[in-house]
Parts: sequence; C-alpha cells; structure tokens
Amino acid sequence: MTTPAFGLRMEKYARHVSPQYVEFLKRQNLALDIGRAERAAVYDQDGKQYIDCIAGYGNLNVGHNHPAIIDAVVEEIRSPRPFNWPFLSEAQTRLAEKLAQVAPGDLTCSLIVNSGSEAVESALKLVRLATGKHRVISARGGWHGFTLGALSVSEPSLCRSFNPLLEGMAHVPFGDLAAMEQAMDHQTGTVIIEPIQAESGAVVPPAGYLRDVAALCKRKNIVLILDEIKTGMGKTGRLFACEHEGAVPDILLLGKALGGGVMPIGAVVARKGLWGKFGLSFPMSSSSASGNAPACAAGLATLEVIESERLCEQAALMGERALGVLGEFVGKFSPVVTGTSGRGLLIALHTDGLRSASRIVSDCAQNGVLLMTAFCDRTRVLFEPPLCITAEQLDFALDVLRRVLKGICADRS
Repeated sequence: MTTPAFGLRMEKYARHVSPQYVEFLKRQNLALDIGRAERAAVYDQDGKQYIDCIAGYGNLNVGHNHPAIIDAVVEEIRSPRPFNWPFLSEAQTRLAEKLAQVAPGDLTCSLIVNSGSEAVESALKLVRLATGKHRVISARGGWHGFTLGALSVSEPSLCRSFNPLLEGMAHVPFGDLAAMEQAMDHQTGTVIIEPIQAESGAVVPPAGYLRDVAALCKRKNIVLILDEIKTGMGKTGRLFACEHEGAVPDILLLGKALGGGVMPIGAVVARKGLWGKFGLSFPMSSSSASGNAPACAAGLATLEVIESERLCEQAALMGERALGVLGEFVGKFSPVVTGTSGRGLLIALHTDGLRSASRIVSDCAQNGVLLMTAFCDRTRVLFEPPLCITAEQLDFALDVLRRVLKGICADRS
C-alpha cells in the first residue's frame, strides 16, 4: 500500500529531481514505501518483507544498516577530532594501512576519495602523471561510472549523448587478449578493465584472461588498472575477484561496498612507484571531502565485518547454490531463460529479450523479491544480494523466481 506521505514524496521527487525515474520504479513495481531495512531484507510500511537482491546496486555487500559500521561512523562523527584536510586523519591512515595489508601483490599506497567514479578519474590521472602517456585501452561492455573520464572508458554505445569524450581511448572485445595486444602502441599508458563485467550481465572472461592481461601489460610496460568497484569486497567469493586467477594489477579501484552501505567512498590502491615521482596526491584529486574520517571509519569497519563474518566464504557458498538452481531454469523455462553467468553472488539470468526481463523484475517485486536488469544489457536480470543472505532467504528468492518464470511460460503457451 502507498501511504499519502509516500505519494507526496514521489510527486516532489518527480517535480524536483526526475519524473523519469519515478515512472521507471512504478513500471517495475519498485515504487515501494520502505520503512525498515535489515541485512538482506527490507520491509514496507505494512510490514511486508522483500528479499533485496539489488543491494543498492552493489553497495550493500554486508547488508542493510550493519550495526558495527553505523557505530563506527557515529563514534567518528561524535568525536572531537577533525574530519579531514589539512590534518592527518587517524581513520584514513588506518584504512590505507588495512588496504595495503589485504590488497594483492605490492599495492601499498592508497588515495581515498568519495566514490568509485572519482577513483576511476584519479587513477587515469595518476597514470598520465606517472607515464606521460594519454592513450587508454578498455573493454567493450565495461562500465566504470558516470563522470567524463569514466564514461570515456565505458561501453561507447551508452555514452554517445556526452560526446565528445576524452581522446585517445581504444575499446576492444572483453576476453580477447590478441585484440588488446594489437591495440597497444607507444602512447598507450594504461589498460582498464573489470575482472567481471557486472553491468553487461555478470560476464566472466575466459579462464586465465586476467592473468594473461597482467603479464602482457608487464611485458609492454603498460599500467594495468583493475576496476573492482563492483566485483570487490567479497562479492565473487574472494575479497577481490582478481584473486581467483592470482592476477595482480598496478592499480586496484574500489568503491560502492567499501562504505558498507552507510557512507560514500572510493579508493585507488596502487604500487608505490606510481606515487614516488610526485609525492603529494593533490594533482590526482584534491576534493574537499576525500578521505574524510567518517567515511574511512565505515570502510575500515566494513573490511572487519567481511573478515569476521566470513562473508567471502558465504558468497562463494550461496553463489554456488544459486547458480546451480538458476542453471536448471535454462532448460526448464526455455525460451524465456537462455543462460546464466557470474561468480559468487554476482550473477545474471539471461533472457530472450527486454520484455521478459522487465516482467521478471516486476512480477518478482510483487511477490517479495527485488531484482534489477543490468545497465548495459537490459535483457539480463542481475541477482546480487548482500553476502549475508541466509540459505532460507536465498531459497525463498529462487522459489519466487521459479514461480514467476513458470507463469511467464504459461502465458506464452
């Protein structure tokens, strides 16, 4: 039920922010008056429970409103310590130290920023400063954010409205090592890719691809940036998706779930040599709020929760369970379901078209499960719940999806 207060809120949002987004939510049965959120579930004002398999578009790996993260942020806010520049924050120092401990290889220096998109921008600038080269290679189907530099290295077909973008960008097929090598020249400073292309529908590259890309970049003296803004923080069953292949980048990007769903944050974690020539980080990003103490406290608490609650292991276990069931849907609900992809709890259900995908999202929402289509491929439905989802919640979500698919197939017969 939509309360008068919520109806007024939607009306004001449409008037002052975006009428298109309000209409989109209504079409998908996602215009919900949510009054409470906890772990992997949210509840509307009537107390109806929804299993949240959108998870804040990847922000909520530890679930909604984790008390340890909220406590850490509140403690930092209430302390008499200064929040940020020009003073050295204890929280920022501790988070940078923790990232150096958990990051793969010899990535020991971090620039803490306000978002994943800002992390992408800062990394691209860092490479220009360190190498003097401006050419960038990225993968088609990738999505790195909505700022200008991030758009420039994202799927080109979705960014045409903002042309002209940055010069010197080359886009090659994801998973094609030969095409990447062919695109490299003497002005190529960096390669930026995601270990798994989340917004194209959890596209997993061929086995060994990340490791081979890392070796190619090392041989060509090109900086490798791995964008783990969506795949990191335990989502794929390891803290970072690149760990599945033992691939070590020169720069690792984090965002989204690093803030625990409580604070916006991003991070550029890099080899020390990329910093050494310039010293101060100001040429990359001198944002007034970057590295602020409450956000860093949230990041540190989030890493501690992932470790203490063994959420990487939980993601691997629940992901295997989910992929097993979804795999059964491919034959059972043909032609609506055409395939599955993903790793851990970053999963996509492939459908035969936008109409099918939209109906799956809408019908599941009516039945207590929140899903969303992938941004770069609307025919794929993303299944990416918080890593703390229980077996009971997972089975409920999969059962709802099963019944919805059965209904769609029945309507077509």
